[in-house]
Amino acid sequence: MRRLLVLVLTAAALWAGWWVIASRGLETTLSGWFEARRAEGWQADYSALDVRGFPNRLDTTITDLALADPETGLAWHAPFFQILSLSYKPNHVIAVWPDEQLISTPKEKITVTADKMQASVVFKPDTALELDRTSFVLEGFRLASDRGWWAEFPSARLASRAVPARTDVQEIAFDATEMRPSADLIALLGDTGLPEVFEALRMDAEFGFDAPWDRRAIEQRRPQVTTVKLRMFEAHWGELELQAAGDLTVDAQGLPEGKIGLRATNWREMLEIGVATGALPRGMADTLASAFEVLAGLKGNRNTLDVELRFHRGRVSLGPVPLGPAPRLKIR
Repeated sequence: MRRLLVLVLTAAALWAGWWVIASRGLETTLSGWFEARRAEGWQADYSALDVRGFPNRLDTTITDLALADPETGLAWHAPFFQILSLSYKPNHVIAVWPDEQLISTPKEKITVTADKMQASVVFKPDTALELDRTSFVLEGFRLASDRGWWAEFPSARLASRAVPARTDVQEIAFDATEMRPSADLIALLGDTGLPEVFEALRMDAEFGFDAPWDRRAIEQRRPQVTTVKLRMFEAHWGELELQAAGDLTVDAQGLPEGKIGLRATNWREMLEIGVATGALPRGMADTLASAFEVLAGLKGNRNTLDVELRFHRGRVSLGPVPLGPAPRLKIR
């Protein structure tokens, strides 16, 4: 019995010593990361960094966090941020965001509020902290910009997974229900009969990048999109339905090349929404309507339109109608 007691006490002492070493090492690593960012010209401030959770957890809380990258102009302010993990499984963490935070870009400031904003993040077991898979849970989520727009939805899920043996490819899925556009948008639409919420917004896609998503994605540069394989996109808003699928390649300047097939149900109403919100000039809407009447008629159902969104040499067209310069797919 005495030998067993000694063995138990020895094991407990070793475990306690390991936890102290691990917690201090984690604290030193994180504080060193902030110091390295400040040396590069970032704003990287916090008021406290605490690691707790003895004996089986390593739970880190960073208080009064402020990060700003001078190269991209992106900044993030949060009253706290938590990284929670089991002490014997440090490459699997739970990230917890506060109920309010601020994201700033060179063009606007966006206030993010949420009843719940958490993510399960699994890294590959290496020092580069390469991303393996993630699962985000958003509840009571709201975005509000100082430029006047806002959007909210009560529940959403976002997940990603690295494609095996391809460190540059991530599968990404998004699913949100009852997304609510801003009241200003609803007012612009007038008496359209549309409900005040999107019933569903879903996406399943595969994105290729020019570098893996690991610690260098924050410390040095964000990986840039090189390919997009859109397996499925669906949006439902009242009687309006939009579906999309297709493949794109993206060059070093962020210009896409390829085709995205679109199926729009009640497409005339969609054009009128574009005009009402100012996203589509009346003349272009009339031109599109004339062309789409012919295309829809060829398929037999004049309320459903099957058309391709084409990206070529820096330009974009919808079916036979040119729309203008293509958007650049760049991650700041």
